[in-house]
Amino acid sequence: MNLIWPEAASEYWEKTWPHEGRLSSLPEEWQRELVALYRLGNDVNNGGYLQFLANNGRDYYVYASQLLKKISAVKTAAVIDSCQALIDEHCPTETASSGDLNALIPNQIIDREGNTIKDVGSVLPDSVLVRISELSYEFMGFPEDYGNLAEDYFRPYLEADRRRGEP
Repeated sequence: MNLIWPEAASEYWEKTWPHEGRLSSLPEEWQRELVALYRLGNDVNNGGYLQFLANNGRDYYVYASQLLKKISAVKTAAVIDSCQALIDEHCPTETASSGDLNALIPNQIIDREGNTIKDVGSVLPDSVLVRISELSYEFMGFPEDYGNLAEDYFRPYLEADRRRGEP
């Protein structure tokens, strides 16, 4: 099956850029879920769950988890819910800014000009970092084919948008 949702998700995600990436700038809940799932897959598969959370914020987690449960990708939802629960035990993220979320990442962060944004170290205990890493690899192993499940869920919305001339 040729998946159409990732391309559409990328286009919707770009619509959030003028609004500092806020999902609330998208008018429909399904659009927020679409973008959140897209970012979840990209970021966790690139650098793990902490990268996803630091890059996007807690609302992306909320929408991604909600969607995974809607489409019956319950094993995948359980993985990210476990990651988030571990983080929440040690560092509340509901109101954290992206700068605050960077404190979760154990690596040094350098900006495009080569300046250090954050030194090595995390506010999370080493045991939590290890477990989140393990869970991130579990996610990368695709416990379910959430891509095809998402395709079935989003296809009617995307087809309706295409007919209206949206992404």
